[in-house]
Amino acid sequence: MTTVDARVHGDPSTGADQPRRNLRLGWTVFTILLAVGFFLEAVFAGSILSGVVWARKAHAATAMILIVLSFTGAFVGLATLRRYRSGARLGLILLSLAAGTLVQAALGAMSAKGANLTWIHVPLGVALVSLAGLAAIAARGMGLVAR
Repeated sequence: MTTVDARVHGDPSTGADQPRRNLRLGWTVFTILLAVGFFLEAVFAGSILSGVVWARKAHAATAMILIVLSFTGAFVGLATLRRYRSGARLGLILLSLAAGTLVQAALGAMSAKGANLTWIHVPLGVALVSLAGLAAIAARGMGLVAR
């Protein structure tokens, strides 16, 4: 079956949009993994509050990983996705997520040293989980058509 025949018969895997679909799929997977990472942070935070000793180290390590991944995703996204419909929006959401994560980590470090900042650290964590979910939604809805 030739490419022309496949298009006539409705085979979606042979279209010219396949590289763009792969791009969207890649960003969707990346943002879903970020959202899962932020959810795990909440699980580790709950474990800390429950007195699980190892959870503090897991929470700190996951935070550093999420900071690096969020900033990397933001910069790569802003550089490569601006040509695509809603691509710049995804990049800005990822940049907001990265900045919020950096602030969140600073608040968490100060709280761990005795500062009374848990009252803002916990709700900001909830907001970051939501923002990570919004990034996944934005990646899934990213347009395949270049502007």
